[in-house]
Amino acid sequence: MKKSNSFSKNKIIFRCDAANISDLGTGHVFRSINIANFLKKKFKLKKKQICFLIKYQDKFKIGYDLVKKNGFKIIKVDQKIIDYSLSEIKIFENHRSNLLIIDRLGKINFKFLEKINNNFKKKIILEDSSTNRKEFDLSLNALIRNIKKVKNSKIGFEYMIIKPINQMKLKNSRKSEILLFFGGFDRKRYSKHILQILNNIKFKLNIHLPQLYREHLKNIQSIHNLKYFKNDNFQKKLKISNIVICAGGLALFDSILMNKKIICLPQYDHQKNNIKQLNKMKAINYFAKVNKNKILNTFMKIYDNQIYEKKIKSIHNKIINKQKLNRNYNLIGKIYDQSIKK
Repeated sequence: MKKSNSFSKNKIIFRCDAANISDLGTGHVFRSINIANFLKKKFKLKKKQICFLIKYQDKFKIGYDLVKKNGFKIIKVDQKIIDYSLSEIKIFENHRSNLLIIDRLGKINFKFLEKINNNFKKKIILEDSSTNRKEFDLSLNALIRNIKKVKNSKIGFEYMIIKPINQMKLKNSRKSEILLFFGGFDRKRYSKHILQILNNIKFKLNIHLPQLYREHLKNIQSIHNLKYFKNDNFQKKLKISNIVICAGGLALFDSILMNKKIICLPQYDHQKNNIKQLNKMKAINYFAKVNKNKILNTFMKIYDNQIYEKKIKSIHNKIINKQKLNRNYNLIGKIYDQSIKK
C-alpha cells in the first residue's frame, strides 16, 4: 500500500474514540483534546497539523463532534473497524507523523506495533494494560494501575491527565447545585436511581445532568430543577457544584482536583480498584450498588458540612498534586520535542 509522505503535514496523530455505548464514554476524547491543545500552544502548531483518527458514525458521532468543534483535522474511521485489527493497521499504514498518541483501554499487540512502527518517530500510549507498552516512548497509566511496570511506563494517580490547572478558573460552589455524571454512557442507569433517591429530600435542589441522559429519564418525575447540559460544559457545571455523584472514570478525578464532596458508584469492573482505594483514604463515599437509605443518609450528612469540606480538601490535595498535573503534560511535550529533533 502506498504510504502518504506526510511527516510535514501531520505533526501529531491521535487515535481515540467516544461513544454512547457500554465500555466507552467520552473521557478518552476529552483527555486527548486537552493534550492536543497543550501541544498546539507549547509548540506553536496549527490545528491542521494535529490529526485525530476517530470513528464518526451513529453512536460514535459524539466523539467526532467534540473533535470537530475544537477545530482539529479529522480522518474518519469506520465504526466496524476493530481495535488493533488488520483493517486498522491498513488505516495507520496510510498516515505518518512525528508523534502518535493512542488513548484507549485495551491491550496493544506486537504485530500491530511492528506494522505501524516506521510511520511514527515517537509513540505514546495511555491506559494500555499489555507489556507491549515497553515499545512506546512513554506509557501513562493513571487509571489502569494493577499492571507490570515496564520500560518508559508511569503508573499511579499522580500521572493523571486532567485539564491544565492554569486553565481552570475555580469558582465557589453553591450549596443547592448537585452534579450527576456517570460518563458519556450511563450504562447502569444510575442517574435514574439517584433522582428517585433525591426526590426524598424536601428542599429544592438544582440537579445538573448530561443532555445524553434526557431520553432514559423522560418518564422520571422530579421535585427538583433538572438542568441538562452538553458534555463539553461539564467543567463549568463541576465548578459550581456542591456535591458530585459520579462513576469512577476521569470525571471522578476532575472532582477530586476541585475538592468536591463525592458520592461514587462504579460503572465498570476496572473502576472498582481505584474507587476502593480512594474510599479507604476517605477521599470519597463509595457504594458498590444503589442503596437508597445509605446514599440518602450520606448525602444529608455531607450536604452542608463545612468540617467535612475542609477534611476532604486536605485529602484530595495529597491524591492529586496540582504541580504534578502540569508536569504530566510536560512529559508528553518532551516526547514531541524529541520527535521533531530526531
